[in-house]
Amino acid sequence: MVKNNMILKMFLDLIALIIVSFPLLAIKLWASPYERGFFYDDSSLALPYKDQTISEALLAGLGFALMVATILIVEIIRGVKGKSVRDKYLCGSEIPGWVWESYTAIGVFTFGAACQQLIVTVAKYVIGRLRPHFYDLCVPVPTSMEQVERDLGYVQNFTCTGPLANHNTMLDMRLSFPSAHSGFAMYCAIFFIMYIQVKAKWRGSKLMRHVAQFIVFLAAWYVGLSRVTDHMHHWSDVAVGFAAGAAFAIMTFVYIYKPKKYLARDSYETERTSQPEFLPRPVLMRT
Repeated sequence: MVKNNMILKMFLDLIALIIVSFPLLAIKLWASPYERGFFYDDSSLALPYKDQTISEALLAGLGFALMVATILIVEIIRGVKGKSVRDKYLCGSEIPGWVWESYTAIGVFTFGAACQQLIVTVAKYVIGRLRPHFYDLCVPVPTSMEQVERDLGYVQNFTCTGPLANHNTMLDMRLSFPSAHSGFAMYCAIFFIMYIQVKAKWRGSKLMRHVAQFIVFLAAWYVGLSRVTDHMHHWSDVAVGFAAGAAFAIMTFVYIYKPKKYLARDSYETERTSQPEFLPRPVLMRT
């Protein structure tokens, strides 16, 4: 029965991840963003087009690699110290407790990341905000100047004449708000910070853990700033992306990963090992 429950749990976890991931894939493959217009004299859309410093694939690879490596290292160390869960049995094979703990942590992190990216992507396609390099990339020509004058400079119908204007660049041009790069980077950073705060305990140094947390947070901060300096996003896009990523990381860690059980277990272990290992001296009996 225990074996069947574990297999069922893993199967349901996979189904839950597919349920969240499929809409994200479907939106990117088949959806079209809202075709928002622009004001003819909007200087916030007049920045030059630049190649991005950090690509989406690079960020995703680094983010997942960081978390998977961190979780495996921490759980292996906890397993060696006897702080992991008991070994599991699956299909007749014994699975070390640290493997199951790693599976749980990586699964929760991946699920939260998929939810966070789905929310951000839906907002991108519903809002359809133009990127700061819109003029330079599109070189828009209004269909009717008379209509522009009647709408007080607002252009709704136009044609892109820029040399780099094609279907893919024009679709991506409308996906400025919010910043998915900033959201994912901050999600990884906050999840990392909370994870090692709860599960990575090292008595050798008081500050080394916090240095690692600060470095990862600084890296996420740099990702967001690079999106502004690369003219890929407005500052408000990055701010909302940071907020969404941090919020999803906190909710995922607190309400799905549920760190209280690990804090309680570590507290019990500390209390048990801190007790003296010697017996009190016996009281001399009167003769």
